[in-house]
Amino acid sequence: MSDFIAIFCGSLVLTSLVIILHLIAAYHPYHNPIPLVVSSTMVMICGVYATSLLNSDMTYIEAMRESVSVSISSIIDIVPLIYIFFTLILAKVSVRKRGPMPQ
Repeated sequence: MSDFIAIFCGSLVLTSLVIILHLIAAYHPYHNPIPLVVSSTMVMICGVYATSLLNSDMTYIEAMRESVSVSISSIIDIVPLIYIFFTLILAKVSVRKRGPMPQ
């Protein structure tokens, strides 16, 4: 169960980091990114804190690095299943017979 919690918290941290980096990279003067940055930072802090509670012998930075690396490796483990799913969908679509063309 603690592995699932670590993966979930790592995913929260990873998603928050991606959102913050996207807001920095796609800055637009007419957009107010402050509320989204603050909420993403709070979610990231909560994820790091929850991960550090699971691993009490680690510092916050080590806990964040560990949880993010575990979540990335879990995403990589799931990718072949996603490829199989898309392959089956594309095979089903390509084999399906088409009806007559409307005129």
